[in-house]
Amino acid sequence: MLKNLPKIHNSLAKHYEDAAKEMQSKVEEHKKMLELYESNIPHYGIQAPALISHCKSLICSYEQAVKANIGMANSHWTIAREKLNIK
Repeated sequence: MLKNLPKIHNSLAKHYEDAAKEMQSKVEEHKKMLELYESNIPHYGIQAPALISHCKSLICSYEQAVKANIGMANSHWTIAREKLNIK
């Protein structure tokens, strides 16, 4: 079991890296939507402020998720490296 710890932590790190990449793509997607809403306010009428606010909120949430997932990935990479050095 102990000899598998680096592999397990590498797997977890990869999982968190993949999650961070997915969240980053959501950030980019919502930034494009935000730009669309902000550049076409007359088209969206009374709903424009709500759409803009919602996109900004989602962007912030996804950016926080990116940071959290990167932090978790880095932690697991560190643990995996430490476990490889155990004699």
